[in-house]
Amino acid sequence: MSDDDETFEAGGYTLHRRREFVWELPKQGDMRVPARVLASRDLLEEISEDRTIEQLQNTTHLPGVTDYAICMPDGHQGYGFPVGGVAAIDAEDGCISPGAVGYDINCLPKDTEVTLSFGRRAPIETLDRRFEDEQAVVATGEDRVNSQIQLFTESKPTEVFRVTTTDGDTVRATADHPFMTPDGMVELDELDTGDTVLTSGFVGVVDEQPEEFTLLDESDFEDENHQLVSHLTEQDLLPLRSTDDAFARLLKLVGFHTGDGSFSGAQSWFYADREDLEAIRDDISALGFSPSPVYERERDHQVNETEFSRTEHSVKVGARGFNKLLTKLGAPRGPKVESGFTTPAYFDRLTDWQRALYLSAYFGAEMSAPSAQHDKNLYCPKVSQNRERAVADAGEQFMHEVADALDSLGIETNTVERFEADSRDGVERLRVGIKNDSENLIQFFSTVGYRYNEHKQQEAAAAMQYLKRKEHTIERRAEIAAEVATRADGGTPVSTLRAEYDINDRFIERSAWSGRSGRPRPPADFPDYEEFRTEVSVRPDNTVQTAIEQIELAGAEPVYDIGVEHDAHNFIADGFVVSNCGVRMMRTNLTYDDIEGREEELTNALFDAVPTGLGGGGVIDGSRESIDAALEYGVEWALEEGWAIESDLTHCEDGGRRLDADPSAVSKRAKDRAMNQMGSLGSGNHFLEVQRVTDIFDTDTADAYGLSEEQVVVLIHCGSRGLGHQTCNDYLRQIEEEHDDLLAQLPDRELAAAPAGSDLAEEYYGAMCACINFAWVNRQLIMHRTREVFADVFDRSWREMEMELLYDVAHNIAKREVHQTSAGETELFVHRKGATRAFPAGHPEVPTAYRDTGQPVIIPGSMGAGSYVLSGGDHSLSETFGSTAHGAGRLMSRTQAKDEFWGGDVQDDLRDQQKVYVKASSGATIAEEAPGVYKDIDEVVRISDALGIGDKVARTFPVCNIKG
Repeated sequence: MSDDDETFEAGGYTLHRRREFVWELPKQGDMRVPARVLASRDLLEEISEDRTIEQLQNTTHLPGVTDYAICMPDGHQGYGFPVGGVAAIDAEDGCISPGAVGYDINCLPKDTEVTLSFGRRAPIETLDRRFEDEQAVVATGEDRVNSQIQLFTESKPTEVFRVTTTDGDTVRATADHPFMTPDGMVELDELDTGDTVLTSGFVGVVDEQPEEFTLLDESDFEDENHQLVSHLTEQDLLPLRSTDDAFARLLKLVGFHTGDGSFSGAQSWFYADREDLEAIRDDISALGFSPSPVYERERDHQVNETEFSRTEHSVKVGARGFNKLLTKLGAPRGPKVESGFTTPAYFDRLTDWQRALYLSAYFGAEMSAPSAQHDKNLYCPKVSQNRERAVADAGEQFMHEVADALDSLGIETNTVERFEADSRDGVERLRVGIKNDSENLIQFFSTVGYRYNEHKQQEAAAAMQYLKRKEHTIERRAEIAAEVATRADGGTPVSTLRAEYDINDRFIERSAWSGRSGRPRPPADFPDYEEFRTEVSVRPDNTVQTAIEQIELAGAEPVYDIGVEHDAHNFIADGFVVSNCGVRMMRTNLTYDDIEGREEELTNALFDAVPTGLGGGGVIDGSRESIDAALEYGVEWALEEGWAIESDLTHCEDGGRRLDADPSAVSKRAKDRAMNQMGSLGSGNHFLEVQRVTDIFDTDTADAYGLSEEQVVVLIHCGSRGLGHQTCNDYLRQIEEEHDDLLAQLPDRELAAAPAGSDLAEEYYGAMCACINFAWVNRQLIMHRTREVFADVFDRSWREMEMELLYDVAHNIAKREVHQTSAGETELFVHRKGATRAFPAGHPEVPTAYRDTGQPVIIPGSMGAGSYVLSGGDHSLSETFGSTAHGAGRLMSRTQAKDEFWGGDVQDDLRDQQKVYVKASSGATIAEEAPGVYKDIDEVVRISDALGIGDKVARTFPVCNIKG
């Protein structure tokens, strides 16, 4: 925070105070408008702890965005667009953005291993606390690059499927998780056996936190001039610690230079193919040094009396400081044949992944590439070097140290060889190779391999696929042999067995009659490696095509996902390349005295009657006809079907029906997902809560809303369930295909938008409006079921208890609205993601019942902090395009919440200390929604009230709460 009360420093962004609670990020660079955050300093501190402000700034790049983008007091990081964000975009010349409305993220089980920078891999679950400090590997089609992870999500146990390929690779994922195919990303449930996906054989070494120690500090450079030391210090290279990213880069460079580099005075030289030198140049630049361009020259050579010439490429670094770093970290000086170098002195203190970085770069320079031997086997990849006899012992020691490091990675080597070199007297040759059995080679290629050598990397990718396919084929043949032997012993005729297995008769007979002493061989028609290599294609990003052999249900598991900044928006998981909400309040004529002492009974009855969770079904079994009717007619359909009364329509935003809805624009798959979800809460922060009114702040407005102290009300918070999520996903993918030119202009492709007036924009708007209708129906069905539960528990009709809708308002939505802007009266797409419409008194779109007071605004809080009813403020139109906050806003992730809180303790504390009864499908759900997980709802509402965008009317406090 700045000492100047007029500014606030937030992670590289300077916000300027325009007036109390209004902070502005001025327009700069490619921003089309400024960005505003509405918050107190305390809330601003919390908001600035994640990427909310960065995402808000990105939002200002959307075409047609008007006046300013806004973050509400409850704002927090979302996916592309911050939750609590509002952006008004010209409906004629701008765009509409599904990413700015909100959509689902697809998921993987917790033990799915994600490939990270520096050749590491880690289970996706472990990235929760550190994802912002990590980079995942992205396969772009043209290259493998590291990309910052910008989002981590976790969801409840969900049905997952196991995918197995013909190469034996497996991964588990939800049905809607996209997989990279030759035709782009395709969701799993659209794939079938025989379909092609892309895999990456290289997955890296298991991540491990290095032991922290200092490798170099200023004392190691006492004899150097002060300017050199100052430069290294300024570049954060002194002190150099074992945990620094710079050290990881230097490990690679030292390893490669040991194999194919040289020093010439203060200059450091690297020799490789042009494309590999570009990768080396990138790492040198990342360290703060300036590498030369790639030089090219013709060199004459002679080997065993054979003369030839070749083109040599090289890069040099003239900085003396770089030269000194390499040598002090173990790169040998002078002719290597005369040097007594071994692995660096610190080598044994490194983690496996750090040693693998050094080795992979050295192997990229010096080890032989994968190649065919005979009989479907590969040669043993070997690395060798010459040393003069006086230093040959050091050379042998180096080879043993390399072999020991590989052994720690589970990679077996052959015996280190030492023999007289043919080319020079007094020179000995040292050599070690990787044992060439299939599983050992797969382990080597997938975890270490070759760095800074594209040709060898591609050959390793092809070799891995060949070996995996061979091993998978042999394993399947071994399974068949065992089955045949068992069934033959049990009396099954061999003739029957021949007919049942798709394999040659001789194999069946031998398995049945004579048994086997070892593993089967591959079938005769299995290709040798050279034949296979002519057929397989390795992409420049080292991914290969493989076919799906099987997709099978694997049960339900908690699932996770990450989002990366790179435009390709994919990452490598287990070797595979993968990538509307609202609230309503119902009032009653009951008081707290009527339900006190019966809280537990009421909680259990509601939990039993209202479907919750991800797979809990719905209040009704939906049909295609009922889904289409709900999408088109909203609450009007519920009224016709007997699930609503007239006043439910008149007390709902837009009368409970968006006339722009187009059910035909909603995909069959989205409708299928809705079939068993009509009238269900879902999971996460969605809930049904019985509350009592504790405070009245505006008596006249409270009277108009029918609220009084100690009155019992019911709050229902949920959305359009899987239908809305699927619809957003469907259109995001279409937008990426049809409007890539627009996406290329945006700083974050997760803001994906279709130009206003385009066919796709109109289709999405119609589909989104249909989803809004469905969300209203969903909440209506839950409300009506709640009426029935109250009638059963209190033994009187719900009409007698005056259980009527106060108001229903959407949270995640983009709506066509006319507002007064700096350019005059303009039709806009007002995007509200985790924000609530808050129109003031007199606005024609406020229901007649509330036209004199302003639209009711319902802001849920946490289970232990209560909620608020506000009225649309007089300044909402001029300040926020008629919007305010939609809740308290999360402070911590769900995983962190489960680490901090125990569901049973939270449940007990709420009951014993605050008389709040909570029931959920699991203790984890309660922990995820613990009161301490959220911002201070009182502070959020205070800002809204002070700015006049949403005026306080009443405060409520929980009595009973059910969650998914």
